[in-house]
Amino acid sequence: MTPAINEKGNRAEGVLQALENMIFTGELQPRERLVVSALTGRLGVSAYSIRTALQAMEAKGLVRMEPHRGAMVSDLAPKEIDEIFAVRVGLEKMANRMAVAHVTQEDIAQLNEIDAQLQAGYHQGELSKVIAANAKFHNHVAGLSRNQTLIKMILELKKRCHIFNTTAWSSPEIVDRLFEEHRQYIQALRDKDPDLLEDLPERHFGHSKDLYLQRIKAKQANMS
Repeated sequence: MTPAINEKGNRAEGVLQALENMIFTGELQPRERLVVSALTGRLGVSAYSIRTALQAMEAKGLVRMEPHRGAMVSDLAPKEIDEIFAVRVGLEKMANRMAVAHVTQEDIAQLNEIDAQLQAGYHQGELSKVIAANAKFHNHVAGLSRNQTLIKMILELKKRCHIFNTTAWSSPEIVDRLFEEHRQYIQALRDKDPDLLEDLPERHFGHSKDLYLQRIKAKQANMS
């Protein structure tokens, strides 16, 4: 359950961050209605703070306002998902190539520790911890590029990928592959293997995208 926010101790940015985190971790799903009165009780803040945060999230594309229905979590069309995915994979490959020049044994140890946290969260059945640890893992890999502009672009694009980011981690048939690919990331960085680092992003991030698109097609087929 989302912890309440002490509004006096947090500015509007804190409310915005809390709502964004609820979307990025899958606590709020695509097309889910965002009822102001429900969110005020859930986060322990004023209706004004919620409305201000929703307006900011609409500007970022995370929330859509619909006439007579109010705010809801944005979704994406299949074509948009494919386009966003292609750009993200390209940026991740670029970051991976740069990471080879900067990775240290300390980085390898940190990635192993993060991956252990991720596996512990999964075995405890806590998807929010899994999503947080997974994000931390890939943020650390991207950070090894030491290119702040590239890192910022990847982080911003990841927000647009939130719709399908959680899909694979909630699918038991895919999880073993994800864990294995994390080990491959660590091994490739340890060995400074540019070919494997070039191959991994499309394969690794593609699991969630492909599963999400399959679910969209299945829903469309059921509706026809």
